Amino acid sequence: MTTDVNPPVRPIESATSAILAWSHRHGGAAHCLIQLRALQAPRGDLVAVVVASELRTNPRGRGATTDFAGLAAAAAARVVPAACRLEAVTWFLHHGSFSTNDHTDEPDTFTQVHLHWDPHTGYVDPGPEAHRLLADREAAQLTAELRLEDIDEVLRTWSWEQRADYRTDAR
Repeated sequence: MTTDVNPPVRPIESATSAILAWSHRHGGAAHCLIQLRALQAPRGDLVAVVVASELRTNPRGRGATTDFAGLAAAAAARVVPAACRLEAVTWFLHHGSFSTNDHTDEPDTFTQVHLHWDPHTGYVDPGPEAHRLLADREAAQLTAELRLEDIDEVLRTWSWEQRADYRTDAR
């Protein structure tokens, strides 16, 4: 996937959704829902796209927004396929009604996060200039091309017994 969110449509080679837990840099545990898609790049190598959905069940101050590098490191270690180069992963942060206890009818937002990968130190938390909010058209394109699932539906239909505090529809 390119940074302009206008890649040629490529088949998805593999897909997964998971609750990802990590030790937040501000202390304590944090979690989010990730949807990972592995795509065949034009040269034939495998590239990964990770969409991290912020869940309201995180304690205040321990969300993905304030420790995206920590989230990325945990995802890279646990769910990004080994065939994918970590410097080539495309990262998105996803917010919606599932991210807050406030009742809102606002549409979901997607922010592309440009992370720097260093093979010696890992991912580095980016500054605000590395975050780009996608326009509604781009978000719709991303959702369609990656076949992203509705967050509430993902959590509701998993076959394993999920922890009740991850459910986004239990307000």
